[in-house]
Amino acid sequence: MSNLQNLARFFTLSNFDQAYKGALENSLVISPLLGIWQGLRDSLGKITVLKQGKIGGLLQWGSFALFVLLFAVLALPQFASDKEGLALISLASLILLCLGRLLGGGRARAVRASDMLVLGYFGANIVATFASHYLPESVKGLSKVAIYILSYFLFTASLQENDARQDAGLMRHKRLLMVLSAMLVSGLLVSLYGLYQYKIGVAPLATWEDPTVESSGTRIFSTLGNPNLLAGYLIPLAPIAFSLGLAVLSTSSKWKWPAGALSIGVAGIIAVATVLTGSRGGFLALGSMAAVFVVVALASLFTRKANAKFILPSFIGVILLAGAAALAVHFLAPSLEQRVLSIFDGTKHSSNAYRMYVWIASLKMFADNWWFGVGPGNTAFCLAYGLYMKSGFDALGTYCVPLEVGVECGIGGIAFFFALLANAMACGHVTFWRAGDRAGSLLALGLTVALVGLMVQGFVDTVFYRPQVHFIFWLVIAALIELHAEKKD
Repeated sequence: MSNLQNLARFFTLSNFDQAYKGALENSLVISPLLGIWQGLRDSLGKITVLKQGKIGGLLQWGSFALFVLLFAVLALPQFASDKEGLALISLASLILLCLGRLLGGGRARAVRASDMLVLGYFGANIVATFASHYLPESVKGLSKVAIYILSYFLFTASLQENDARQDAGLMRHKRLLMVLSAMLVSGLLVSLYGLYQYKIGVAPLATWEDPTVESSGTRIFSTLGNPNLLAGYLIPLAPIAFSLGLAVLSTSSKWKWPAGALSIGVAGIIAVATVLTGSRGGFLALGSMAAVFVVVALASLFTRKANAKFILPSFIGVILLAGAAALAVHFLAPSLEQRVLSIFDGTKHSSNAYRMYVWIASLKMFADNWWFGVGPGNTAFCLAYGLYMKSGFDALGTYCVPLEVGVECGIGGIAFFFALLANAMACGHVTFWRAGDRAGSLLALGLTVALVGLMVQGFVDTVFYRPQVHFIFWLVIAALIELHAEKKD
């Protein structure tokens, strides 16, 4: 266990924070820019009305309000098609944060070595853009990547608890708590509307099943118009709500039982709504997330020798519960069972066959463009994909996130993307096992499990790059990095 902990600590890169900060300060490019920024801030600070930093502080609070708003409105129906609106909210929040700092606001962003991985991934996309045969289309795709990279820096700056309390407890993470609460309230409303759709048997907006393999059933899509997109949006919310409930129960608040039960109940509603989307990637994600929770629970019992006697009964209980759930699905929801089993039907299921043809064509694209990729964005992808596609199997993406990254920005993009995932997972692992902040540990667990769910669905679906999913991905990455960094700061 100690070797695993040491390996995880290394991958958090926290030991390189100071070296990275020093490299930036001594950089021939960055150092003059930092000097100009600080000089401008000092000059503005001499203006009487700005001396106390109240205006800057108000602007930074406005920035945080927009940050929270972004995750409260992610699933509104107008943003299912108007993707630029969400980008504008994120950019407005970032501008207010920077302007507030310039005008004397006290919120400054700490430098993390993890930033190197994010910038490396962005750099791979820049290289892929200017190496692409489809430059105008790749520039458009690069602009989308830039929005998310800037959002990462906004999220990490906004989540840093500059005035965090030194005692353990949820209020030490009040900024993260506010964002997650807004997102979960929105997710609950979206889920309830989806359950209403299931009750009335809402008609599908498109043909989402193969009638030769499975019987037709109701698939909810709520406000997003697409069941797979709804699943991608809800998948990370379920473990976050569950872990938040556990974190509340770990506190000494007199309201912990009703509040904790409410949060766990929200997790259950969101999980049910995810199942009712009929998204097979969602099924795989839910199963993988449940497995991670079980493994972590058993590992926690194993490391606490006083509780070691509960390991075998707990394991048997999990097996029996899983068996009971499988029997319930078999006898009570045969259409759901057919949908789950269709995952293993191979090319007999038209959706499986479609994905396999897209994967084969995308692998050929990667083999021919593995150095720099074809360029970021689905427009550049579509232009290149036409040269490799099987007739009748057009696609907007590879239906596999690692393959998408490789096709768009080559081997360098894959390396930095997986390094970033490893870094975030390591931060979650170390934070969970760290003593002294049980609430923070449980939040880190939920966020880590959410990241697992996002990646599992991303391996077999194409909604990962939709704003409703991708903004949550970057929030999870930022939150894991900042939760780990809080103790050190």
